[in-house]
Amino acid sequence: MQRDVIIALDFSNRKDALDFLDLFENEARKPFVKVGMELFYREGPDIVREIKARGHKIFLDLKLHDIPNTVEHAMLNLASLGVDMVNVHAQGTIEMMRAAKRGLDAGFEKYICDCECSDNEKQSRPVLIAVTQLTSTSEQDMKRDLLIEKSMAETVLHYGGNAKKAGLDGVICSPHEAEIIHKKCGQTFLTVTPGIRFEGAKKDDQVRITTPEKAKEIGCDFIVVGRPITKSEDPVKSYKKCLLDFGIKLDEDSLQSSQIAKSSKNIESVRESLEDISRKVAKGLLEIKAVFLRPEEPFTWASGIKSPIYCDNRLILTAPSVREIVEDALAQKIEKEFPDCEVLMGTATAGIAHAAIVGEILDLPMGYVRGSAKDHGRTNRIEGRLEKGAKVVVIEDLISTGGSSIETVEALRDAGADVLGVMSIFTYKMKKSMERFVESKVKAVSLADLDSLVEVAVKDNYINENDAAKILRFRDNPSDESWMK
Repeated sequence: MQRDVIIALDFSNRKDALDFLDLFENEARKPFVKVGMELFYREGPDIVREIKARGHKIFLDLKLHDIPNTVEHAMLNLASLGVDMVNVHAQGTIEMMRAAKRGLDAGFEKYICDCECSDNEKQSRPVLIAVTQLTSTSEQDMKRDLLIEKSMAETVLHYGGNAKKAGLDGVICSPHEAEIIHKKCGQTFLTVTPGIRFEGAKKDDQVRITTPEKAKEIGCDFIVVGRPITKSEDPVKSYKKCLLDFGIKLDEDSLQSSQIAKSSKNIESVRESLEDISRKVAKGLLEIKAVFLRPEEPFTWASGIKSPIYCDNRLILTAPSVREIVEDALAQKIEKEFPDCEVLMGTATAGIAHAAIVGEILDLPMGYVRGSAKDHGRTNRIEGRLEKGAKVVVIEDLISTGGSSIETVEALRDAGADVLGVMSIFTYKMKKSMERFVESKVKAVSLADLDSLVEVAVKDNYINENDAAKILRFRDNPSDESWMK
């Protein structure tokens, strides 16, 4: 597992922080840095944007801890800053952590939609981690001040388990708990460990500490180092020593890009390689002609919109090899993104079969939601047993503008269901649909999107680069027919 060193920018103002980063201006490798409360509350979001513009990855360390609704909306806003790691307090309960993840997911989707960067498809959702117990807290403090009678190890393990249940990517813990966290939560569950000191250095206000070498032996994924670097006589030299002690070589070619890429790959592997799944599904849809790309002779949608793409995911059901890939991927995604799912509900009619197959894989009950209530019999709109309060995931084959998906969610909510989100096979990733899901507080997850499909289509010679540009222009503004020029 690849590791990285995060420098804590524990400065009180912009000038001091940027003066420190100036020391690395001519270095090939730009350090991963942590912006905490002291700096952020003084300088606000602009300091994050400025540091990001210098090429640094950022861990925004604000330790959110509030009621779930407040944390969800806070995360929605923090996602717009383009940071690489954010955190909450595990003491805020599983529900609060789930709310944080919902907000972060929705905010990141909106950020990508609004972002004007040319490299959007390569960006990843910020890693979301939870603070277990601060490294300045001793077991005596915990028992005396917090009235927690369990041992430090038991408490941290419990919080770690809660974070994993909530769908978070990892935890912040002391180096002493990293090993047991990995044993309980798995090797891909990240451990971010502060309390790092060089051999023989002062502890300062930290209690549970270790050295970079020991952190490497224990298996910590990221270490956070502040004063041993920022207060040293030669911060660049101290940073490089820390990298070496932590097992990161300095003599590799293209050090900056390779190390940052390795950290990104590690994070992506923790998320079970979303991009790989997306491309694999996209490739299958193209091969069985479930998706047609025809920018030179556009299709006309029912709304009258001229479209360079037409999608018929019902063909998946008639192609066993692709069907197996899609249904297995849906099952894996639901387990990861919606671990508390109790019932699957397909949309009529395209989502019904997929809900049935995935329900069989996950051993979950399923039903479906009609476009409108029947005009005979019991006049049901929702078919199948649905208890009030049941945690439901809606299965869609395709999301375009998102309108029908939201209608399905509202019908289920009106019936008393707790809708966790919508899981789809493919999405055009239109701005309108993303905004609708955010406004309706609906988490939407797809196996593949138009970006990944176009990328595969160009690579496999279905279309050329010019066609790809037209298709993406269409997606960005479907009602503007200038994409055809």
